[in-house]
Amino acid sequence: MKVLVTGGAGFIGSHLADALLANKHAVTVVDDLSTGRREFVPGGAEFIEADISTLKFVDITQRISPDVLCHLAAHISVSESARDPRGDAEMNICGSLNVLTAAQRAGVKRFINVSSGAVYSPHATLPYREAAATAPLSPYGVAKLAVEHYCQYFAQYRGLPTVTLRLGNVFGSRQNPLGEAGVIAIFLQRMLGGEPVEVHGSGAQAKDYIYVSDVVDAFVRLLDAELPAARDLTGSCYNVGTGDPRSVNEIFTLLAGMSNYRLAPAAGPARPADQKLVTLDCGRAHKVLGWKPQVKWEEGLRWTHEWFAANRGFFTG
Repeated sequence: MKVLVTGGAGFIGSHLADALLANKHAVTVVDDLSTGRREFVPGGAEFIEADISTLKFVDITQRISPDVLCHLAAHISVSESARDPRGDAEMNICGSLNVLTAAQRAGVKRFINVSSGAVYSPHATLPYREAAATAPLSPYGVAKLAVEHYCQYFAQYRGLPTVTLRLGNVFGSRQNPLGEAGVIAIFLQRMLGGEPVEVHGSGAQAKDYIYVSDVVDAFVRLLDAELPAARDLTGSCYNVGTGDPRSVNEIFTLLAGMSNYRLAPAAGPARPADQKLVTLDCGRAHKVLGWKPQVKWEEGLRWTHEWFAANRGFFTG
């Protein structure tokens, strides 16, 4: 089938494009290269440099007429969203609305939206199930939840079949360590360069980290999976995580050992919009998609370390 991937020159999107091509799908990647890298786009994919918020993107989608649209283009920094809520909303809400509109007009048969565990209320019962209370702490989470609601609107009233994956904290090769998203990538970049590493707050905050290939597997399974009817927002969402949270302090210790890093971490201020504990219940994805994470935590960390060690200097600020 024909699949359009927004943000396909980025971390998760490029891995998804690789997997789609391996499964014999025709792939078009649309990315504005603001954070993505052209060299990450696989050679078998059509690449179009474009901003998802423009009319050009609508025209591109009409021309391609994809069967499936996987929407991964987004600003991903929680702390940056807190500093610039309007800029975050312009990209993550208004841009996504343009993508939804383009998909509906092009007759897309399945729209796969990427959301986050950041949408859940910190007061909800752990592990978070899809029906748990939502009360995002950050503008990033607010935007992700808003787009979920827009997906439900397009599904109910505009005939666009939509489904959302609420991802844990994804890590792996190609993750951009610049900025403030992806603590594993940031730590590795600095450790391998012999630079100071900053731990915000106590370091006890723990998230549900998942290796990128397991996330891609969920996307691939969703392409043609028979999904139950979703009568409300939570029925169209699927958590994708491990259910096994890991703390920042644990990550620091493991990566320092792999990197032969001897410096003590510098203490940084706690982030007010940062959830202190996130763990996802992924039972629905297992039941409906037959999906389970396959990569063990230490194995995924080792592979990620190996990639960053072999590609020192790839990301420069």
